[in-house]
Amino acid sequence: MDSLLRYFDMLSMIPKAPNSISTPDLLSKLVDAGYEVDLRTVQRDLVKLSVSRLFPISSTADTKPLRWQWPSNTKRVQLPTMASNEALTFKLVEIYLEPLLPLSIKSQLADYFETADRVLAVSPLAGWVDKVRQIPSSLTLQPPEIDATVLAVVYEALLKDLRMKATYHAIERDAKSYEVNPLGLVFRHNVIYLVATINDYIDIKQLALHRFIDAELTDKAVHIPTGFSLNNYIEQGEFDYPTNDIDQTIPITFKISAFMKQLLLETPISSDQQISTLDDDRYLLHATVNNTEQLRWWIRSFSTNIEVLEPPTLRAEMAAGARALNKLYR
Repeated sequence: MDSLLRYFDMLSMIPKAPNSISTPDLLSKLVDAGYEVDLRTVQRDLVKLSVSRLFPISSTADTKPLRWQWPSNTKRVQLPTMASNEALTFKLVEIYLEPLLPLSIKSQLADYFETADRVLAVSPLAGWVDKVRQIPSSLTLQPPEIDATVLAVVYEALLKDLRMKATYHAIERDAKSYEVNPLGLVFRHNVIYLVATINDYIDIKQLALHRFIDAELTDKAVHIPTGFSLNNYIEQGEFDYPTNDIDQTIPITFKISAFMKQLLLETPISSDQQISTLDDDRYLLHATVNNTEQLRWWIRSFSTNIEVLEPPTLRAEMAAGARALNKLYR
Protein backbone atom coordinates (compact mmCIF):
# COMPACT_ATOMS: atom_id res chain seq x y z
CA MET A 1 0.00 0.00 0.00
CA ASP A 2 2.85 2.41 0.85
CA SER A 3 4.47 1.82 -2.57
CA LEU A 4 1.16 2.28 -4.38
CA LEU A 5 0.46 5.55 -2.61
CA ARG A 6 3.98 6.72 -3.34
CA TYR A 7 3.44 6.01 -7.04
CA PHE A 8 0.26 8.10 -7.03
CA ASP A 9 2.00 10.99 -5.29
CA MET A 10 4.99 10.79 -7.61
CA LEU A 11 2.80 10.89 -10.72
CA SER A 12 0.96 13.95 -9.39
CA MET A 13 4.29 15.76 -8.91
CA ILE A 14 5.40 15.37 -12.54
CA PRO A 15 4.41 18.39 -14.69
CA LYS A 16 3.24 18.52 -18.29
CA ALA A 17 5.67 19.40 -21.10
CA PRO A 18 7.29 21.80 -21.75
CA ASN A 19 7.84 21.83 -17.98
CA SER A 20 9.72 18.99 -16.33
CA ILE A 21 11.17 17.91 -13.00
CA SER A 22 14.49 16.26 -12.21
CA THR A 23 14.79 12.99 -10.34
CA PRO A 24 16.53 14.65 -7.34
CA ASP A 25 13.76 17.26 -7.17
CA LEU A 26 11.15 14.49 -7.15
CA LEU A 27 13.05 12.83 -4.34
CA SER A 28 13.01 16.09 -2.37
CA LYS A 29 9.24 16.46 -2.83
CA LEU A 30 8.60 12.88 -1.74
CA VAL A 31 10.75 13.34 1.36
CA ASP A 32 8.83 16.55 2.16
CA ALA A 33 5.62 14.52 1.83
CA GLY A 34 6.88 12.14 4.52
CA TYR A 35 8.24 9.23 2.47
CA GLU A 36 11.48 7.54 3.52
CA VAL A 37 13.06 6.85 0.12
CA ASP A 38 16.44 7.27 -1.56
CA LEU A 39 17.42 8.38 -5.05
CA ARG A 40 17.87 4.84 -6.31
CA THR A 41 14.33 3.89 -5.26
CA VAL A 42 12.87 6.93 -7.03
CA GLN A 43 14.83 6.15 -10.21
CA ARG A 44 13.62 2.55 -10.15
CA ASP A 45 9.99 3.64 -9.57
CA LEU A 46 10.09 6.08 -12.49
CA VAL A 47 11.46 3.51 -14.89
CA LYS A 48 8.85 0.97 -13.74
CA LEU A 49 6.01 3.45 -14.26
CA SER A 50 7.24 4.70 -17.64
CA VAL A 51 7.65 1.21 -19.17
CA SER A 52 4.28 0.02 -17.85
CA ARG A 53 2.49 1.88 -20.72
CA LEU A 54 -0.22 2.82 -18.22
CA PHE A 55 1.26 6.27 -17.66
CA PRO A 56 2.91 8.03 -20.67
CA ILE A 57 5.58 9.82 -18.67
CA SER A 58 8.98 10.18 -20.30
CA SER A 59 12.44 11.43 -19.45
CA THR A 60 14.85 13.65 -21.34
CA ALA A 61 17.69 11.83 -23.05
CA ASP A 62 20.26 14.63 -23.07
CA THR A 63 20.24 15.98 -19.53
CA LYS A 64 21.95 14.94 -16.36
CA PRO A 65 20.19 14.30 -14.08
CA LEU A 66 17.21 13.04 -16.05
CA ARG A 67 14.12 15.24 -16.14
CA TRP A 68 10.59 13.80 -16.25
CA GLN A 69 7.37 15.10 -17.81
CA TRP A 70 3.90 14.20 -19.04
CA PRO A 71 3.09 14.83 -22.73
CA SER A 72 1.71 18.34 -23.21
CA ASN A 73 -1.69 17.03 -24.43
CA THR A 74 -2.21 14.73 -21.46
CA LYS A 75 -5.42 15.27 -19.54
CA ARG A 76 -5.17 15.40 -15.76
CA VAL A 77 -4.61 11.88 -14.54
CA GLN A 78 -7.76 10.56 -12.89
CA LEU A 79 -6.44 8.15 -10.28
CA PRO A 80 -8.70 6.09 -8.02
CA THR A 81 -7.53 8.12 -5.07
CA MET A 82 -5.91 11.48 -4.40
CA ALA A 83 -2.29 12.27 -3.61
CA SER A 84 -1.24 12.57 0.04
CA ASN A 85 -0.57 16.30 -0.22
CA GLU A 86 -4.02 16.81 -1.77
CA ALA A 87 -5.61 14.72 0.99
CA LEU A 88 -3.92 16.80 3.68
CA THR A 89 -5.07 20.02 1.99
CA PHE A 90 -8.68 18.81 1.84
CA LYS A 91 -8.52 17.75 5.50
CA LEU A 92 -7.28 21.17 6.61
CA VAL A 93 -9.97 22.82 4.47
CA GLU A 94 -12.59 20.65 6.18
CA ILE A 95 -11.29 21.52 9.65
CA TYR A 96 -10.56 25.23 9.29
CA LEU A 97 -12.21 26.61 6.14
CA GLU A 98 -15.39 24.56 5.75
CA PRO A 99 -17.57 27.24 7.45
CA LEU A 100 -16.37 29.79 4.86
CA LEU A 101 -17.62 27.79 1.88
CA PRO A 102 -20.99 28.26 0.14
CA LEU A 103 -23.38 25.46 1.07
CA SER A 104 -23.56 24.18 -2.51
CA ILE A 105 -19.79 23.72 -2.59
CA LYS A 106 -19.78 22.01 0.81
CA SER A 107 -22.05 19.27 -0.51
CA GLN A 108 -19.89 18.89 -3.63
CA LEU A 109 -16.77 18.48 -1.48
CA ALA A 110 -18.24 15.84 0.82
CA ASP A 111 -16.84 12.96 -1.27
CA TYR A 112 -13.42 14.63 -1.38
CA PHE A 113 -13.36 14.98 2.41
CA GLU A 114 -14.27 11.30 2.78
CA THR A 115 -11.57 10.27 0.29
CA ALA A 116 -9.03 12.45 2.06
CA ASP A 117 -9.71 10.61 5.33
CA ARG A 118 -9.08 7.25 3.65
CA VAL A 119 -5.85 8.41 1.99
CA LEU A 120 -4.47 10.01 5.15
CA ALA A 121 -5.15 6.83 7.12
CA VAL A 122 -2.26 5.16 5.26
CA SER A 123 -0.18 8.23 4.40
CA PRO A 124 3.07 9.42 6.03
CA LEU A 125 1.33 12.79 6.37
CA ALA A 126 -1.40 11.33 8.61
CA GLY A 127 0.13 12.75 11.80
CA TRP A 128 0.27 16.35 10.57
CA VAL A 129 -3.39 17.03 11.33
CA ASP A 130 -2.75 16.18 15.00
CA LYS A 131 0.29 18.48 15.14
CA VAL A 132 -1.31 21.80 14.16
CA ARG A 133 -4.11 23.73 15.85
CA GLN A 134 -5.68 27.16 15.64
CA ILE A 135 -7.12 28.50 18.88
CA PRO A 136 -8.96 31.73 19.72
CA SER A 137 -7.19 34.50 21.61
CA SER A 138 -10.06 35.07 24.02
CA LEU A 139 -12.41 33.09 26.25
CA THR A 140 -13.99 30.32 24.20
CA LEU A 141 -17.78 30.53 24.20
CA GLN A 142 -20.17 27.96 22.80
CA PRO A 143 -21.26 28.87 19.24
CA PRO A 144 -24.86 30.12 18.99
CA GLU A 145 -27.40 28.12 17.02
CA ILE A 146 -28.19 29.41 13.53
CA ASP A 147 -31.39 28.49 11.73
CA ALA A 148 -30.36 26.18 8.86
CA THR A 149 -32.87 27.74 6.45
CA VAL A 150 -31.61 31.24 7.24
CA LEU A 151 -28.00 30.12 6.73
CA ALA A 152 -28.83 28.64 3.33
CA VAL A 153 -30.61 31.83 2.20
CA VAL A 154 -27.75 34.07 3.37
CA TYR A 155 -25.11 32.00 1.54
CA GLU A 156 -27.23 31.93 -1.62
CA ALA A 157 -27.86 35.68 -1.45
CA LEU A 158 -24.13 36.37 -1.20
CA LEU A 159 -23.29 33.89 -3.94
CA LYS A 160 -25.90 35.28 -6.38
CA ASP A 161 -25.59 38.97 -5.35
CA LEU A 162 -29.27 39.19 -4.43
CA ARG A 163 -31.11 40.94 -1.60
CA MET A 164 -33.27 39.09 0.91
CA LYS A 165 -36.23 39.78 3.14
CA ALA A 166 -35.58 38.84 6.74
CA THR A 167 -36.80 39.18 10.31
CA TYR A 168 -34.06 40.18 12.73
CA HIS A 169 -34.16 40.27 16.53
CA ALA A 170 -31.54 42.68 17.85
CA ILE A 171 -30.53 42.62 21.51
CA GLU A 172 -33.06 44.43 23.72
CA ARG A 173 -35.28 45.25 20.74
CA ASP A 174 -38.39 43.70 19.26
CA ALA A 175 -38.00 41.61 16.12
CA LYS A 176 -38.47 43.61 12.90
CA SER A 177 -38.62 42.76 9.21
CA TYR A 178 -36.17 44.36 6.77
CA GLU A 179 -34.94 44.16 3.23
CA VAL A 180 -31.32 43.18 3.71
CA ASN A 181 -28.61 44.09 1.22
CA PRO A 182 -25.80 41.55 1.99
CA LEU A 183 -22.19 42.61 1.42
CA GLY A 184 -20.10 39.92 3.12
CA LEU A 185 -19.63 37.48 5.99
CA VAL A 186 -17.17 37.87 8.86
CA PHE A 187 -16.34 35.03 11.24
CA ARG A 188 -15.31 36.45 14.62
CA HIS A 189 -14.68 33.97 17.40
CA ASN A 190 -17.76 31.72 17.35
CA VAL A 191 -20.17 34.27 15.86
CA ILE A 192 -20.88 34.82 12.15
CA TYR A 193 -21.74 38.39 11.18
CA LEU A 194 -23.47 39.48 7.97
CA VAL A 195 -22.12 42.85 6.88
CA ALA A 196 -25.04 44.55 5.14
CA THR A 197 -27.16 47.62 4.60
CA ILE A 198 -30.84 47.74 5.56
CA ASN A 199 -33.75 48.83 3.35
CA ASP A 200 -32.60 51.91 1.44
CA TYR A 201 -30.18 53.21 4.08
CA ILE A 202 -26.48 53.52 3.24
CA ASP A 203 -24.97 53.00 6.72
CA ILE A 204 -23.38 49.58 7.07
CA LYS A 205 -24.55 47.19 9.79
CA GLN A 206 -23.17 44.05 11.41
CA LEU A 207 -25.95 41.49 11.81
CA ALA A 208 -25.29 38.33 13.82
CA LEU A 209 -26.66 35.36 11.88
CA HIS A 210 -28.05 33.64 14.99
CA ARG A 211 -30.37 36.60 15.56
CA PHE A 212 -32.19 36.11 12.26
CA ILE A 213 -35.61 34.51 12.75
CA ASP A 214 -36.33 33.92 9.07
CA ALA A 215 -35.01 34.90 5.63
CA GLU A 216 -36.28 34.74 2.06
CA LEU A 217 -34.37 35.40 -1.15
CA THR A 218 -35.64 38.15 -3.49
CA ASP A 219 -34.92 38.79 -7.16
CA LYS A 220 -33.52 42.28 -6.47
CA ALA A 221 -29.82 42.79 -7.14
CA VAL A 222 -27.46 43.76 -4.35
CA HIS A 223 -26.34 47.39 -4.25
CA ILE A 224 -22.69 47.78 -3.25
CA PRO A 225 -21.98 51.19 -1.67
CA THR A 226 -19.46 53.29 -3.56
CA GLY A 227 -15.91 52.40 -2.56
CA PHE A 228 -16.95 49.52 -0.29
CA SER A 229 -14.79 46.43 0.10
CA LEU A 230 -14.95 43.94 2.96
CA ASN A 231 -11.18 44.10 3.46
CA ASN A 232 -11.16 47.89 3.78
CA TYR A 233 -14.14 47.80 6.11
CA ILE A 234 -12.30 45.44 8.47
CA GLU A 235 -8.94 47.22 8.14
CA GLN A 236 -10.61 50.51 9.11
CA GLY A 237 -11.31 48.91 12.48
CA GLU A 238 -15.08 48.56 12.19
CA PHE A 239 -15.00 45.24 14.05
CA ASP A 240 -12.99 46.89 16.85
CA TYR A 241 -16.04 49.14 17.35
CA PRO A 242 -14.83 52.74 17.01
CA THR A 243 -16.17 55.24 19.53
CA ASN A 244 -18.25 58.24 18.49
CA ASP A 245 -15.41 60.60 19.41
CA ILE A 246 -14.04 62.94 16.77
CA ASP A 247 -10.51 61.56 17.22
CA GLN A 248 -10.33 58.12 15.60
CA THR A 249 -6.71 57.67 16.72
CA ILE A 250 -5.33 58.86 20.05
CA PRO A 251 -1.89 59.14 21.69
CA ILE A 252 -1.77 57.11 24.91
CA THR A 253 0.51 57.02 27.93
CA PHE A 254 0.19 53.98 30.19
CA LYS A 255 2.07 52.90 33.29
CA ILE A 256 2.64 49.17 32.85
CA SER A 257 4.04 46.22 34.80
CA ALA A 258 7.17 44.23 33.95
CA PHE A 259 4.96 41.44 32.64
CA MET A 260 3.13 43.88 30.36
CA LYS A 261 6.39 45.35 29.15
CA GLN A 262 7.66 41.94 28.05
CA LEU A 263 4.37 41.12 26.35
CA LEU A 264 4.35 44.41 24.41
CA LEU A 265 8.00 44.06 23.40
CA GLU A 266 7.06 40.74 21.80
CA THR A 267 3.75 41.92 20.32
CA PRO A 268 3.72 45.75 20.07
CA ILE A 269 0.44 47.64 20.38
CA SER A 270 1.45 50.02 17.54
CA SER A 271 4.29 50.74 15.13
CA ASP A 272 5.34 53.86 17.09
CA GLN A 273 5.32 52.20 20.51
CA GLN A 274 7.99 53.39 22.97
CA ILE A 275 8.68 51.91 26.42
CA SER A 276 10.89 53.55 29.05
CA THR A 277 11.80 52.60 32.62
CA LEU A 278 10.15 54.29 35.61
CA ASP A 279 11.49 52.08 38.41
CA ASP A 280 12.33 48.43 39.06
CA ASP A 281 8.89 47.02 38.28
CA ARG A 282 7.02 49.79 36.42
CA TYR A 283 7.45 51.15 32.91
CA LEU A 284 6.04 53.96 30.79
CA LEU A 285 4.34 53.14 27.48
CA HIS A 286 3.80 55.75 24.74
CA ALA A 287 1.90 54.83 21.55
CA THR A 288 -0.73 55.95 19.06
CA VAL A 289 -3.72 53.61 18.81
CA ASN A 290 -7.23 53.42 17.37
CA ASN A 291 -9.86 54.93 19.65
CA THR A 292 -12.15 51.91 19.96
CA GLU A 293 -14.19 49.89 22.41
CA GLN A 294 -11.79 47.02 21.70
CA LEU A 295 -9.01 49.14 23.23
CA ARG A 296 -11.04 49.57 26.40
CA TRP A 297 -11.82 45.84 26.64
CA TRP A 298 -8.13 45.10 26.18
CA ILE A 299 -7.10 47.51 28.98
CA ARG A 300 -9.65 46.02 31.38
CA SER A 301 -8.54 42.47 30.55
CA PHE A 302 -5.07 43.18 32.03
CA SER A 303 -6.42 44.64 35.27
CA THR A 304 -3.66 46.10 37.48
CA ASN A 305 -0.97 45.50 34.86
CA ILE A 306 -2.06 48.74 33.14
CA GLU A 307 -2.71 52.20 34.57
CA VAL A 308 -3.97 54.75 32.04
CA LEU A 309 -2.28 58.13 32.48
CA GLU A 310 -3.30 59.83 29.23
CA PRO A 311 -5.53 60.88 27.59
CA PRO A 312 -7.43 62.23 30.61
CA THR A 313 -10.83 61.22 29.19
CA LEU A 314 -9.75 57.58 28.87
CA ARG A 315 -8.27 57.64 32.39
CA ALA A 316 -11.58 58.99 33.70
CA GLU A 317 -13.47 56.16 31.96
CA MET A 318 -11.20 53.53 33.49
CA ALA A 319 -11.41 55.16 36.94
CA ALA A 320 -15.22 55.22 36.78
CA GLY A 321 -15.24 51.56 35.81
CA ALA A 322 -12.89 50.69 38.68
CA ARG A 323 -15.10 52.50 41.19
CA ALA A 324 -18.15 50.65 39.88
CA LEU A 325 -16.35 47.33 40.23
CA ASN A 326 -15.23 48.22 43.74
CA LYS A 327 -18.82 49.02 44.70
CA LEU A 328 -20.07 45.79 43.11
CA TYR A 329 -17.60 43.54 44.96
CA ARG A 330 -17.80 45.13 48.41
